[in-house]
Amino acid sequence: MYKFRMMDERVRDSLAAFRIVSLTGARQVGKTTLVQRLCRETGRRYVSLEDPVARAAAAADPDAWLAANPPPLALDEVQRVPALFPALKRQVDRETAPGQYLLTGSALWLSMPAIGESLAGRVVLLELWPLRASEWLHPRPWDWRVLLDPDGWRKVPAVQPGPAPQLHAAVLRGGYPEPAGLTRAAQRRLWCESYLRTYLQRDVLDLLRLEHVAEFTRLIRLLAGQTSALLNQSALARDLGLPQPTVRRHIEWLRTTYQAHLLPPYSSHLGKHLVKTPKLYWTDTGMAAALAGLADWAAVENVQKAGALLETWVVNDLRAWLAGTGSGEIFFWRSHDGGEVDILLEHSGRVTGFEVKAGQRIDARDLKGLRACRDALGTRFHNGIVLYGGAEAVGLEDRIAAVPLRLLLAVR
Repeated sequence: MYKFRMMDERVRDSLAAFRIVSLTGARQVGKTTLVQRLCRETGRRYVSLEDPVARAAAAADPDAWLAANPPPLALDEVQRVPALFPALKRQVDRETAPGQYLLTGSALWLSMPAIGESLAGRVVLLELWPLRASEWLHPRPWDWRVLLDPDGWRKVPAVQPGPAPQLHAAVLRGGYPEPAGLTRAAQRRLWCESYLRTYLQRDVLDLLRLEHVAEFTRLIRLLAGQTSALLNQSALARDLGLPQPTVRRHIEWLRTTYQAHLLPPYSSHLGKHLVKTPKLYWTDTGMAAALAGLADWAAVENVQKAGALLETWVVNDLRAWLAGTGSGEIFFWRSHDGGEVDILLEHSGRVTGFEVKAGQRIDARDLKGLRACRDALGTRFHNGIVLYGGAEAVGLEDRIAAVPLRLLLAVR
Protein backbone atom coordinates (compact mmCIF):
# COMPACT_ATOMS: atom_id res chain seq x y z
CA MET A 1 0.00 0.00 0.00
CA TYR A 2 1.32 3.46 -0.95
CA LYS A 3 2.05 5.73 2.02
CA PHE A 4 1.60 9.46 1.59
CA ARG A 5 4.90 11.34 1.64
CA MET A 6 5.06 15.06 2.35
CA MET A 7 7.87 15.25 -0.21
CA ASP A 8 5.49 14.30 -3.04
CA GLU A 9 3.97 17.78 -3.22
CA ARG A 10 7.34 19.50 -2.94
CA VAL A 11 8.76 17.45 -5.82
CA ARG A 12 5.78 18.38 -8.01
CA ASP A 13 6.09 22.07 -7.16
CA SER A 14 9.83 22.00 -7.90
CA LEU A 15 9.36 20.32 -11.28
CA ALA A 16 7.01 23.15 -12.24
CA ALA A 17 9.75 25.72 -11.60
CA PHE A 18 13.21 24.18 -12.17
CA ARG A 19 14.92 22.48 -15.08
CA ILE A 20 16.39 19.67 -12.96
CA VAL A 21 15.13 18.36 -9.63
CA SER A 22 17.29 16.03 -7.55
CA LEU A 23 15.82 13.74 -4.90
CA THR A 24 18.43 12.01 -2.76
CA GLY A 25 18.18 9.79 0.29
CA ALA A 26 19.27 6.50 1.79
CA ARG A 27 18.84 3.28 -0.16
CA GLN A 28 15.38 1.70 0.35
CA VAL A 29 13.92 4.88 1.82
CA GLY A 30 11.15 5.06 -0.81
CA LYS A 31 12.58 7.30 -3.56
CA THR A 32 11.81 4.90 -6.39
CA THR A 33 8.23 4.30 -5.19
CA LEU A 34 7.55 8.03 -4.98
CA VAL A 35 9.11 8.78 -8.37
CA GLN A 36 7.46 5.88 -10.21
CA ARG A 37 4.07 6.92 -8.85
CA LEU A 38 4.65 10.49 -10.02
CA CYS A 39 5.78 9.25 -13.45
CA ARG A 40 2.63 7.14 -13.88
CA GLU A 41 0.42 10.08 -12.96
CA THR A 42 2.18 12.64 -15.18
CA GLY A 43 3.35 10.59 -18.18
CA ARG A 44 7.02 11.12 -17.39
CA ARG A 45 9.31 8.31 -18.56
CA TYR A 46 11.27 6.44 -15.89
CA VAL A 47 14.71 4.84 -16.40
CA SER A 48 16.71 3.07 -13.71
CA LEU A 49 20.46 3.24 -14.12
CA GLU A 50 20.71 0.17 -11.92
CA ASP A 51 19.86 -1.64 -15.17
CA PRO A 52 23.22 -2.69 -16.69
CA VAL A 53 22.05 -2.20 -20.29
CA ALA A 54 20.79 1.34 -19.71
CA ARG A 55 23.87 2.14 -17.62
CA ALA A 56 26.31 0.93 -20.29
CA ALA A 57 24.52 2.82 -23.08
CA ALA A 58 24.36 6.05 -21.08
CA ALA A 59 28.04 5.81 -20.12
CA ALA A 60 29.20 5.03 -23.70
CA ASP A 61 27.72 8.18 -25.29
CA PRO A 62 25.82 10.37 -22.81
CA ASP A 63 24.75 13.03 -25.32
CA ALA A 64 23.41 10.49 -27.79
CA TRP A 65 21.67 8.58 -25.01
CA LEU A 66 19.91 11.72 -23.73
CA ALA A 67 18.88 12.58 -27.30
CA ALA A 68 17.32 9.11 -27.60
CA ASN A 69 15.58 9.54 -24.21
CA PRO A 70 14.15 13.06 -24.34
CA PRO A 71 12.58 14.86 -21.38
CA PRO A 72 10.47 14.79 -19.33
CA LEU A 73 12.59 11.99 -17.90
CA ALA A 74 13.21 10.49 -14.45
CA LEU A 75 16.66 8.95 -13.93
CA ASP A 76 16.99 6.67 -10.90
CA GLU A 77 20.40 6.08 -9.23
CA VAL A 78 21.97 8.69 -11.48
CA GLN A 79 25.27 8.72 -9.59
CA ARG A 80 26.11 5.37 -11.25
CA VAL A 81 26.84 7.19 -14.54
CA PRO A 82 28.92 10.28 -13.69
CA ALA A 83 29.49 10.98 -17.40
CA LEU A 84 25.81 11.93 -17.69
CA PHE A 85 26.16 15.11 -15.66
CA PRO A 86 28.07 17.23 -18.21
CA ALA A 87 25.63 16.03 -20.88
CA LEU A 88 22.67 17.05 -18.69
CA LYS A 89 24.29 20.47 -18.27
CA ARG A 90 24.57 20.89 -22.03
CA GLN A 91 20.96 19.80 -22.52
CA VAL A 92 19.42 22.19 -19.98
CA ASP A 93 21.63 25.05 -21.15
CA ARG A 94 20.15 24.62 -24.65
CA GLU A 95 16.59 24.15 -23.43
CA THR A 96 15.52 26.08 -20.32
CA ALA A 97 11.98 24.72 -19.83
CA PRO A 98 11.23 23.55 -16.26
CA GLY A 99 10.66 19.95 -15.29
CA GLN A 100 13.00 18.32 -17.81
CA TYR A 101 14.78 15.89 -15.48
CA LEU A 102 14.01 14.30 -12.13
CA LEU A 103 17.16 12.68 -10.73
CA THR A 104 17.34 10.31 -7.77
CA GLY A 105 20.29 8.78 -5.98
CA SER A 106 21.35 7.08 -2.79
CA ALA A 107 24.52 9.13 -2.54
CA LEU A 108 24.61 12.90 -2.45
CA TRP A 109 26.12 13.14 -5.91
CA LEU A 110 26.49 16.91 -5.78
CA SER A 111 29.36 16.44 -3.31
CA MET A 112 31.29 14.27 -5.76
CA PRO A 113 34.20 16.06 -7.50
CA ALA A 114 33.38 17.57 -10.91
CA ILE A 115 29.76 16.39 -10.80
CA GLY A 116 28.57 19.19 -8.58
CA GLU A 117 30.39 21.74 -10.72
CA SER A 118 28.53 20.49 -13.81
CA LEU A 119 25.03 21.26 -12.51
CA ALA A 120 25.64 23.99 -9.93
CA GLY A 121 22.90 26.59 -10.32
CA ARG A 122 20.83 24.36 -12.60
CA VAL A 123 19.34 21.94 -10.10
CA VAL A 124 17.18 22.14 -6.98
CA LEU A 125 18.13 19.68 -4.24
CA LEU A 126 15.54 17.78 -2.21
CA GLU A 127 16.12 15.06 0.38
CA LEU A 128 13.83 12.16 1.24
CA TRP A 129 14.17 10.85 4.79
CA PRO A 130 12.61 7.67 6.22
CA LEU A 131 8.84 7.61 6.67
CA ARG A 132 7.62 9.65 9.58
CA ALA A 133 5.47 7.70 12.03
CA SER A 134 2.46 9.90 11.22
CA GLU A 135 3.03 9.32 7.47
CA TRP A 136 2.93 5.60 8.17
CA LEU A 137 -0.26 5.80 10.25
CA HIS A 138 -2.28 8.53 8.53
CA PRO A 139 -2.87 10.20 5.14
CA ARG A 140 -2.20 13.60 6.78
CA PRO A 141 0.96 13.67 8.92
CA TRP A 142 1.69 15.64 12.07
CA ASP A 143 2.41 19.32 11.40
CA TRP A 144 5.10 20.79 13.66
CA ARG A 145 3.81 24.31 13.04
CA VAL A 146 1.20 23.68 15.73
CA LEU A 147 3.95 23.91 18.35
CA LEU A 148 5.73 26.96 16.92
CA ASP A 149 3.01 29.20 18.32
CA PRO A 150 3.55 29.99 22.04
CA ASP A 151 -0.16 29.27 22.57
CA GLY A 152 -0.24 26.26 20.24
CA TRP A 153 -0.05 23.79 23.11
CA ARG A 154 -3.57 24.91 24.13
CA LYS A 155 -4.90 23.40 20.88
CA VAL A 156 -3.34 20.01 21.60
CA PRO A 157 -5.76 17.34 22.82
CA ALA A 158 -4.92 14.97 25.66
CA VAL A 159 -3.90 11.43 24.80
CA GLN A 160 -4.85 8.22 26.61
CA PRO A 161 -2.90 8.04 29.91
CA GLY A 162 -0.73 5.09 30.83
CA PRO A 163 2.00 3.15 28.98
CA ALA A 164 2.74 4.12 25.38
CA PRO A 165 3.08 0.88 23.39
CA GLN A 166 2.16 2.58 20.11
CA LEU A 167 4.89 5.17 20.60
CA HIS A 168 7.50 2.57 21.49
CA ALA A 169 6.45 0.41 18.55
CA ALA A 170 6.86 3.38 16.20
CA VAL A 171 10.39 4.05 17.46
CA LEU A 172 11.43 0.41 17.06
CA ARG A 173 9.68 0.11 13.69
CA GLY A 174 11.55 3.03 12.18
CA GLY A 175 10.78 4.53 8.80
CA TYR A 176 12.22 2.26 6.13
CA PRO A 177 9.02 1.12 4.36
CA GLU A 178 9.79 -2.60 4.05
CA PRO A 179 10.85 -3.45 7.62
CA ALA A 180 8.23 -1.05 9.00
CA GLY A 181 5.63 -3.44 7.60
CA LEU A 182 7.14 -6.48 9.35
CA THR A 183 5.48 -7.58 12.56
CA ARG A 184 8.33 -9.44 14.28
CA ALA A 185 11.51 -7.87 15.66
CA ALA A 186 13.58 -10.84 14.42
CA GLN A 187 12.38 -10.18 10.87
CA ARG A 188 13.25 -6.50 11.11
CA ARG A 189 16.69 -7.30 12.46
CA LEU A 190 17.33 -9.75 9.61
CA TRP A 191 16.30 -7.08 7.09
CA CYS A 192 18.59 -4.52 8.72
CA GLU A 193 21.57 -6.89 8.77
CA SER A 194 20.96 -7.68 5.09
CA TYR A 195 20.66 -3.97 4.37
CA LEU A 196 24.02 -3.38 6.01
CA ARG A 197 25.71 -5.98 3.80
CA THR A 198 24.03 -4.61 0.65
CA TYR A 199 24.89 -1.05 1.60
CA LEU A 200 28.56 -1.95 2.08
CA GLN A 201 28.71 -3.63 -1.32
CA ARG A 202 26.64 -1.27 -3.48
CA ASP A 203 26.93 2.15 -1.91
CA VAL A 204 30.43 1.92 -0.46
CA LEU A 205 32.68 -0.60 -2.17
CA ASP A 206 31.25 0.07 -5.64
CA LEU A 207 31.52 3.86 -5.32
CA LEU A 208 34.42 4.39 -2.95
CA ARG A 209 37.88 2.96 -2.63
CA LEU A 210 37.46 2.03 1.00
CA GLU A 211 40.13 0.45 3.13
CA HIS A 212 39.46 -1.00 6.59
CA VAL A 213 36.06 -2.47 5.65
CA ALA A 214 35.83 -4.44 8.93
CA GLU A 215 36.57 -1.31 10.96
CA PHE A 216 34.05 0.66 8.91
CA THR A 217 31.40 -1.94 9.79
CA ARG A 218 32.34 -1.70 13.46
CA LEU A 219 32.08 2.08 13.23
CA ILE A 220 28.54 1.74 11.88
CA ARG A 221 27.51 -0.38 14.85
CA LEU A 222 29.27 1.93 17.32
CA LEU A 223 27.59 5.05 15.96
CA ALA A 224 24.17 3.41 15.72
CA GLY A 225 24.51 2.51 19.42
CA GLN A 226 25.65 6.03 20.32
CA THR A 227 22.96 7.94 18.44
CA SER A 228 22.17 11.43 19.83
CA ALA A 229 25.59 11.74 21.52
CA LEU A 230 28.23 14.39 20.92
CA LEU A 231 30.52 13.24 18.13
CA ASN A 232 33.92 12.32 19.61
CA GLN A 233 36.10 11.36 16.65
CA SER A 234 39.28 10.86 18.70
CA ALA A 235 37.55 8.37 21.01
CA LEU A 236 36.13 6.51 18.02
CA ALA A 237 39.58 6.39 16.42
CA ARG A 238 41.04 4.92 19.62
CA ASP A 239 38.26 2.32 19.90
CA LEU A 240 38.70 1.24 16.28
CA GLY A 241 42.49 1.48 16.13
CA LEU A 242 42.31 3.82 13.15
CA PRO A 243 43.83 7.24 12.40
CA GLN A 244 41.42 10.05 13.16
CA PRO A 245 41.44 11.35 9.54
CA THR A 246 40.24 7.90 8.41
CA VAL A 247 37.40 7.97 10.94
CA ARG A 248 36.50 11.47 9.75
CA ARG A 249 36.32 10.27 6.12
CA HIS A 250 34.19 7.26 7.10
CA ILE A 251 31.73 9.45 9.00
CA GLU A 252 31.52 11.83 6.05
CA TRP A 253 30.63 8.93 3.78
CA LEU A 254 27.93 7.78 6.21
CA ARG A 255 26.49 11.28 5.98
CA THR A 256 26.81 11.37 2.19
CA THR A 257 24.83 8.13 1.92
CA TYR A 258 22.25 9.27 4.51
CA GLN A 259 22.98 6.63 7.13
CA ALA A 260 23.74 9.28 9.74
CA HIS A 261 23.43 13.04 10.05
CA LEU A 262 24.93 15.73 12.25
CA LEU A 263 23.09 18.30 14.32
CA PRO A 264 25.24 21.43 14.68
CA PRO A 265 25.30 23.55 17.84
CA TYR A 266 23.43 26.83 17.81
CA SER A 267 25.98 29.56 18.39
CA SER A 268 24.68 32.78 16.88
CA HIS A 269 26.53 35.63 18.67
CA LEU A 270 27.29 33.28 21.57
CA GLY A 271 30.01 31.05 20.14
CA LYS A 272 32.60 31.51 22.89
CA HIS A 273 30.10 30.37 25.51
CA LEU A 274 28.82 27.21 23.83
CA VAL A 275 29.97 23.69 23.07
CA LYS A 276 30.95 23.60 19.40
CA THR A 277 31.03 19.84 18.77
CA PRO A 278 28.07 18.49 16.71
CA LYS A 279 25.81 15.65 17.77
CA LEU A 280 25.45 12.59 15.56
CA TYR A 281 22.11 10.88 14.93
CA TRP A 282 21.43 7.62 13.14
CA THR A 283 18.95 8.31 10.36
CA ASP A 284 16.50 5.59 11.38
CA THR A 285 15.67 4.44 14.90
CA GLY A 286 14.51 1.04 13.70
CA MET A 287 17.91 0.43 12.10
CA ALA A 288 19.77 1.74 15.15
CA ALA A 289 17.82 -0.55 17.50
CA ALA A 290 18.24 -3.59 15.24
CA LEU A 291 22.00 -3.11 14.85
CA ALA A 292 22.25 -2.83 18.64
CA GLY A 293 20.24 -6.03 19.09
CA LEU A 294 17.36 -4.28 20.89
CA ALA A 295 14.28 -6.37 20.08
CA ASP A 296 11.72 -4.72 22.37
CA TRP A 297 11.27 -1.69 24.62
CA ALA A 298 12.19 -3.62 27.76
CA ALA A 299 15.60 -4.28 26.19
CA VAL A 300 15.91 -0.58 25.29
CA GLU A 301 15.23 0.45 28.87
CA ASN A 302 17.51 -2.25 30.25
CA VAL A 303 20.52 -0.72 28.46
CA GLN A 304 19.30 2.83 29.24
CA LYS A 305 18.80 3.81 25.62
CA ALA A 306 15.17 4.99 25.85
CA GLY A 307 16.09 8.68 26.01
CA ALA A 308 18.62 8.46 23.17
CA LEU A 309 16.25 6.59 20.84
CA LEU A 310 13.29 8.86 21.61
CA GLU A 311 15.43 11.96 21.01
CA THR A 312 16.70 10.48 17.73
CA TRP A 313 13.13 9.66 16.69
CA VAL A 314 11.98 13.23 17.35
CA VAL A 315 14.99 14.80 15.60
CA ASN A 316 14.48 12.54 12.57
CA ASP A 317 10.77 13.35 12.43
CA LEU A 318 11.47 17.07 12.59
CA ARG A 319 14.22 16.83 9.96
CA ALA A 320 11.87 14.96 7.59
CA TRP A 321 9.17 17.58 8.18
CA LEU A 322 11.64 20.36 7.41
CA ALA A 323 12.73 18.58 4.22
CA GLY A 324 9.11 18.40 3.12
CA THR A 325 8.27 22.01 4.00
CA GLY A 326 11.53 23.97 3.90
CA SER A 327 10.37 25.74 7.05
CA GLY A 328 13.60 26.31 8.98
CA GLU A 329 16.79 24.79 10.37
CA ILE A 330 17.51 22.70 13.45
CA PHE A 331 20.35 22.83 15.96
CA PHE A 332 21.01 21.88 19.57
CA TRP A 333 22.08 24.19 22.38
CA ARG A 334 24.60 23.41 25.07
CA SER A 335 26.62 25.84 27.16
CA HIS A 336 29.84 25.11 29.05
CA ASP A 337 28.12 25.80 32.36
CA GLY A 338 25.64 22.94 31.90
CA GLY A 339 22.70 24.49 30.04
CA GLU A 340 21.34 22.14 27.38
CA VAL A 341 18.38 21.95 24.99
CA ASP A 342 17.98 18.90 22.77
CA ILE A 343 16.67 20.73 19.69
CA LEU A 344 16.41 24.35 18.58
CA LEU A 345 14.29 25.08 15.53
CA GLU A 346 15.12 28.43 13.95
CA HIS A 347 12.18 29.73 11.92
CA SER A 348 11.39 33.22 10.64
CA GLY A 349 14.21 34.71 12.72
CA ARG A 350 12.86 33.14 15.92
CA VAL A 351 13.81 30.06 17.92
CA THR A 352 11.67 27.30 19.41
CA GLY A 353 13.38 24.89 21.80
CA PHE A 354 12.40 21.23 22.29
CA GLU A 355 13.37 18.97 25.15
CA VAL A 356 12.64 15.23 24.83
CA LYS A 357 11.85 13.34 28.05
CA ALA A 358 10.89 9.67 28.27
CA GLY A 359 9.21 10.00 31.69
CA GLN A 360 5.51 10.56 32.33
CA ARG A 361 6.15 13.42 34.76
CA ILE A 362 8.08 16.67 34.58
CA ASP A 363 10.05 18.24 37.40
CA ALA A 364 12.10 21.41 37.74
CA ARG A 365 15.29 19.75 36.44
CA ASP A 366 13.58 19.11 33.10
CA LEU A 367 13.19 22.87 32.58
CA LYS A 368 16.76 23.87 33.42
CA GLY A 369 18.01 23.92 29.83
CA LEU A 370 15.01 25.72 28.36
CA ARG A 371 15.18 28.36 31.09
CA ALA A 372 18.89 28.94 30.49
CA CYS A 373 18.37 29.11 26.74
CA ARG A 374 15.45 31.53 27.15
CA ASP A 375 17.59 33.77 29.34
CA ALA A 376 20.56 33.61 26.96
CA LEU A 377 18.62 34.24 23.74
CA GLY A 378 16.20 36.80 25.10
CA THR A 379 13.65 37.92 22.50
CA ARG A 380 14.97 35.43 19.94
CA PHE A 381 13.60 32.63 22.13
CA HIS A 382 10.01 32.35 20.89
CA ASN A 383 8.86 29.41 22.98
CA GLY A 384 9.95 26.10 24.46
CA ILE A 385 8.29 22.70 24.46
CA VAL A 386 8.97 19.66 26.65
CA LEU A 387 7.92 16.56 24.70
CA TYR A 388 7.30 13.93 27.38
CA GLY A 389 5.74 10.55 28.02
CA GLY A 390 2.66 11.93 29.77
CA ALA A 391 -0.89 12.35 28.51
CA GLU A 392 -1.75 16.06 28.83
CA ALA A 393 -0.59 19.32 27.30
CA VAL A 394 0.12 21.84 30.06
CA GLY A 395 1.57 25.31 30.36
CA LEU A 396 4.56 25.36 32.71
CA GLU A 397 5.82 28.95 32.84
CA ASP A 398 6.60 31.94 30.61
CA ARG A 399 6.84 30.67 26.97
CA ILE A 400 7.38 27.06 28.10
CA ALA A 401 4.82 24.23 27.89
CA ALA A 402 4.74 20.43 27.87
CA VAL A 403 2.99 18.23 25.30
CA PRO A 404 2.77 14.42 24.95
CA LEU A 405 5.29 12.73 22.68
CA ARG A 406 2.47 10.59 21.33
CA LEU A 407 1.07 13.61 19.51
CA LEU A 408 3.71 13.01 16.84
CA LEU A 409 1.69 9.95 15.86
CA ALA A 410 -1.51 11.96 15.45
CA VAL A 411 -3.22 13.68 12.55
CA ARG A 412 -3.05 17.47 12.70
